[in-house]
Amino acid sequence: MVVLNPPPEATASGWRETGDGEWIADRHRSVSSWRRWLAVVAKLLLSGLLLGLDAGADEFDEYSVKAAYLYNFAKFVEWPSEAFATADAPLFICIAGANPFGNALALLAGKTVNNRPVEVRHNPAATGLDQCHIVFMGRAEQGRFRALLAKLGRLPILTVSDIGDFAQAGGIIGLVEVDQRIRFAINLAATRQAGLKLSSQLLKLAIIVDQGGGGN
Repeated sequence: MVVLNPPPEATASGWRETGDGEWIADRHRSVSSWRRWLAVVAKLLLSGLLLGLDAGADEFDEYSVKAAYLYNFAKFVEWPSEAFATADAPLFICIAGANPFGNALALLAGKTVNNRPVEVRHNPAATGLDQCHIVFMGRAEQGRFRALLAKLGRLPILTVSDIGDFAQAGGIIGLVEVDQRIRFAINLAATRQAGLKLSSQLLKLAIIVDQGGGGN
């Protein structure tokens, strides 16, 4: 597991990218430490270098990191063939209800997963979600996420949320904050019910929850 610790608040050091894609401290550049660091985290997540990173949570860039996680999750999930209309059909990432990402989802523009273009959809009314491959439910959906899970639970859809105890309630992946870092919990029973296969590489980095939860 690769862990990149955030720069201390008291330092003025920045980060710079080396020729081989690594990021190192650069004492000659002054940066806003947390904002700069989280931008680096999002970039590394999108490049697939830090899938298992316990990313630091900051209100300004929190959803840039979470958008990058959504993309990385897609690369380590196997959907049944019938989940796609054609061999090159898009992979749809849908935001159910309120959209907490702002412009952060622009990070996914032009990305592909297994040669499939990634397309992001916002579904304010949380309808038509059966056409999606990944569905994210933000904290604003606290009052109805269980009902949504009940509708989606047996479909080949990866459900993701940052609602507390989402995985324990029957969602597949819950983004959780542990010691000011973003980690993720995976509900194995919900994964099996959805007919999805998760990479062992993803599973070994997760907090595992193996219970059906109350949402299905």
